[in-house]
Amino acid sequence: MKKQLVLISIITAAFFVLIFHKTIFQEGNPLPIAWSIVKLKSSGEDVVQISDKPKRYLIHSDDYLTFIKQMKKKKVNFQYQDDKKFYFNNDNERQLFVSKNYTDKFTIMELKKKELTEAGVE
Repeated sequence: MKKQLVLISIITAAFFVLIFHKTIFQEGNPLPIAWSIVKLKSSGEDVVQISDKPKRYLIHSDDYLTFIKQMKKKKVNFQYQDDKKFYFNNDNERQLFVSKNYTDKFTIMELKKKELTEAGVE
């Protein structure tokens, strides 16, 4: 009986992966994102960091204001938005984050560019 239950579970999981493989693997290894989704849902946090290189964050779909507030807590100030590009600035760096919809419920904010501003260049 246990072997049958395990076999049915494996077949169901394989079938699920076959059907949703484009969504599951769209960002490469799905485990960091899956872990971030669990943290986002269970911890009450609104922004969860997925990875450090490249720096990526997971937010609830289109909840950009919360992401902007979270970055402000890290002393990175929002400058402006251009479609799906979000420009931030701190004392001597300019940062560009690009948003990508992962699913209809989650969005990934990825740091695409980090550069020194003119004030940071001596």
